Amino acid sequence: MPRFYFHIRDADQRRSRDELGLDFPDAETAYLEAFRSAEDIRAEFMARAQNPQDYAIEVTNAADELVFDLPFSEIFDRHAGRHAPRSEIVRAAREQGDRMMRLTAEVAEQVRLVRENLRRSRDLLNSLGQPRGAG
Repeated sequence: MPRFYFHIRDADQRRSRDELGLDFPDAETAYLEAFRSAEDIRAEFMARAQNPQDYAIEVTNAADELVFDLPFSEIFDRHAGRHAPRSEIVRAAREQGDRMMRLTAEVAEQVRLVRENLRRSRDLLNSLGQPRGAG
């Protein structure tokens, strides 16, 4: 299952990094979790007298590639009755998720090929180390 990291970015483009991440089946599920988390975090911003509109959640994959960016303003505009478009974010998240799955499959195939080559090399070295006529 892919791992997603949820970083908080402030207005000055500084990020507080999520070092642990969470596993989700796809980017769409990670988006929904980011959306719920942002709603939960809003109270913390208000308690500190900070404007959450200036912040965003950046979600990256295990390779630290941006999967999607969720501005807090989009979430809070929804609560104010203004429905910010989500379709573009969801589409981008799906594309990144699909890309991540393809890359993961490619890496797995490369690992399989390397292991096969190592096995063949080991077999060849073993056969070269045997005395003549023993093989």
